Amino acid sequence: MFDRNALNEEQREAVTHGEGALLLLAGPGSGKTFTITQRIFYLIQECGILPENILVVTFTKEAALSMQRRFHEQSGRIVYPVNFGTFHSVFYRILCDSHRTQSYKLITECQKRQLIDPVLRRLIPGRGTAEEEGRESAAVDAASFLSAISLYKNTGEEAAARELLPPERRSCFRAAMQFYEEEKKRRGLLDFDDMVYGCRNLLRDDGEARKRWQNRFSHILMDEFQDINPMQYEVVRLMAQGGSRLFAVGDDDQSIYGFRGSRPACLKRFEEDFGAKRLCLTVNYRSCKEIVEASCRVIAGNRERFKKELRSASGNGEPQAVKLTACEEREEEYETLACRLRDRLKAQPPDPDGRETLAVLFRTNSHMQGFAAYLSRREVPYHMKERVRSIYGHFIVQDVFAYLQSAAFEATRERILQIRNRPMRYIGREALGRGERAAGPALFQSMIAYYQSLETIPHRRERICAIERLERDLQYLQRLPLYLGVQYILKSVGYEAYLEEKAGPDGERLKEWREICEWLKEEAKQYETVSEWLKAKEIYEEKLRKMSGGRKEEEGAAVQLMTVHASKGLEFDRVWIPDCNEKVFPHGSGIRAADCEEERRIFYVAMTRAKKSLELLYLTGTRERPRFPTRFLNPLLPKQNQRQDPPQSSSWISSSNSQLSRNSSKASAAFSYSSSSSI
Repeated sequence: MFDRNALNEEQREAVTHGEGALLLLAGPGSGKTFTITQRIFYLIQECGILPENILVVTFTKEAALSMQRRFHEQSGRIVYPVNFGTFHSVFYRILCDSHRTQSYKLITECQKRQLIDPVLRRLIPGRGTAEEEGRESAAVDAASFLSAISLYKNTGEEAAARELLPPERRSCFRAAMQFYEEEKKRRGLLDFDDMVYGCRNLLRDDGEARKRWQNRFSHILMDEFQDINPMQYEVVRLMAQGGSRLFAVGDDDQSIYGFRGSRPACLKRFEEDFGAKRLCLTVNYRSCKEIVEASCRVIAGNRERFKKELRSASGNGEPQAVKLTACEEREEEYETLACRLRDRLKAQPPDPDGRETLAVLFRTNSHMQGFAAYLSRREVPYHMKERVRSIYGHFIVQDVFAYLQSAAFEATRERILQIRNRPMRYIGREALGRGERAAGPALFQSMIAYYQSLETIPHRRERICAIERLERDLQYLQRLPLYLGVQYILKSVGYEAYLEEKAGPDGERLKEWREICEWLKEEAKQYETVSEWLKAKEIYEEKLRKMSGGRKEEEGAAVQLMTVHASKGLEFDRVWIPDCNEKVFPHGSGIRAADCEEERRIFYVAMTRAKKSLELLYLTGTRERPRFPTRFLNPLLPKQNQRQDPPQSSSWISSSNSQLSRNSSKASAAFSYSSSSSI
């Protein structure tokens, strides 16, 4: 029910807003959901608006159901038929009611690939061979084109969509998209992007349909408006009938879905297009003062944003509510984190209702899985919200394991088939026979004998030399400690060079692959033998199977591991963010200014998930391989530690900065901000 006294002054002004569009900027933890539900009650009970004429829209099904549930809980026993839904469900309903979808079926990811594969085989020379390399390349091409098509249909930005493709593929974009759309239409298939794109075209081109839907809802309330993309915005604009009764709630500082086409600039466009009044919810009911002030100092580094003055409702927090911790290497960082988590778990009360919520947030899935594997080895209980594929299933990890197992155990036909041309050695599958049981030295002898028998085959001598070199590499690996063996495979065998060639101009793909290689090098240091590592792999993958099957972790576990994107909309008592370094935050190197602003927003979202305490950990590296804290920490670090621009290479460092890194790491420095801080 509408309760004027339950609202603060800012919320009350928003809830009771009269005629004209309203843009409500809602900072983290500012009670936006409560404000929206109170706005609905106000419209019904105070303004006499029929519930069925009110539409409440958000982005995910989970969020829409949560909003609807909270509304009904507050309504008591009275049922109000207010319309709640996602943008996609509303747009789909419009298409159905306008007879634009009729017998159309929603397409699956597998069907998307099947539709686009034939045209890519025609457009891209040398694609689609039966070899494993060809299959992998085909899968990557299909994913890249489908992502580009999706971005175009959600933004209308063809140039931005083409940039998702390697340069040599961009000329094929228009033809591939046209074929894909024609095939979907011919087969009566529909994807999620069609719901938006098709609805925009319907309302733009059909005046009768546009007028009918403009009259259908007298008030439209939109949550998480910062996540809207240009095509969704166009649909809203066409439905709005001048926009006088639009109520948009969002926070441009929490816009982190640029890869899906969301544009925080749509908030400014909304204000201009509809002459919207702008209000701001500035009271944070989630986080203590130190966390609110620290996060505000970080996000203030963005230029393209609405300025806000946020404050905490709870006042000062506990000592060291915001802590910065420097570690020399990742092993030290992981051990520090594991100790913190273990101590917190031991302090948890037996009553589940009294336990604190603990979370470790990561920029990427690979970083999260690397730490999860470490916790498994240390027997620290954890849970991952996201459904993830095991990092051990990545082709790079499988390739390196094939090398290590071939050296430690036996070079079987199956293992050599996997690595024979990684890097390229021009060893054909036929050289290994058809299922023969030859292994070890006998297998290499049979491969050499095969090429010796083919006198006319091109580069016969080079192939034989490559086989002999591969055998010597495996023999040498037997004598190396495990972590040096991984380095030898990546560097001396040439596997890293192979990955660079395979990635081509796709910087994002190469960046991900390098992260996997770094994880392999760090993880290998934890084991004496391949067998020991394989056992740890089995334990980790068994945990993943339990979590994917819906089974809860051990009783008392409260540590959540998730990416920052998955943490959006959630809150935790205590949060840790590891790897607060350049090239992680912001992710990659040489990124554009607009991308850097989104990366800072991602970091801000991570910080603002914390209620009681927040610890930010970063690596300093060594004199030979220095690491630098992310530029996003500049407002929180002492002046001498700040860095405005990222280093261009690992060798770019002055002697004074090198000394600073060593001193900082030796002390495992923790810069803490208490209630007396100037933040």
